[in-house]
Amino acid sequence: MAPDLPEKLLGIDIGAAENRKQPETANRTERAEELVRLVLFGIGEHRLAVPVDDVRTITDVPDDLTRVPRTPPAIEGMTDLRGEITAVIDITAHFPVSEDRPGREQLLVFDTPGDEQSAAARIDDVLSVESIPERDVLAPDDVEKRGYSSEPLEHPLVDALVEREQRSPRRLRSDEQAGSTTEAVAGVAQTASTTDLGDEPTDASTSGRPEQTTQIVVDVIPLVNVENLLAASGHLVSDRATRREA
Repeated sequence: MAPDLPEKLLGIDIGAAENRKQPETANRTERAEELVRLVLFGIGEHRLAVPVDDVRTITDVPDDLTRVPRTPPAIEGMTDLRGEITAVIDITAHFPVSEDRPGREQLLVFDTPGDEQSAAARIDDVLSVESIPERDVLAPDDVEKRGYSSEPLEHPLVDALVEREQRSPRRLRSDEQAGSTTEAVAGVAQTASTTDLGDEPTDASTSGRPEQTTQIVVDVIPLVNVENLLAASGHLVSDRATRREA
């Protein structure tokens, strides 16, 4: 079933895409490269990702969440979403948090087969929906080759790590030199490295303002296996899913 995600959320800007001019060689390279579409979201201090194909939609958390006796601890309750009884999973049961993350709580509704109970996970917020080059979805061997810690892959619900590069402006103090640093970020399997590029810096001595550079930030985000998440939460699965595991 195709994901029922809003076009804006998917990061699709048709007008901008049509007007953007890129070299022909770059277009050929992009077409030839396999891309993996992922939903990136936040839970407390953690940033996690799941495949877009495993997500049906993203919606606000309803007010009528009903707790059901004798359900597994990870099942927060049941709710009615578009006429379908949906199990709401407390994902912090598997990824414990030590701090609150500001933002609007939402439900990540999973795309379960028709013969399985509908399920959703309560998350703090959706960060983005992105297309990541397949080569940046790192298996254990790739993680070691790129110098990242493989500890996050020891989590039973994490299949791989996603390397994601971003650029952001950064102003340098007068006593600070551009360079490279590596920082381990608190939380489940988050590693960030930053590199400053001298991108049209401003002369602080003449402008009275700090120099500005472009900072490349590389995040390494755990990719969660949705099927394993549902099974570990005690979600009701079909016989077909059980046979796949066997």
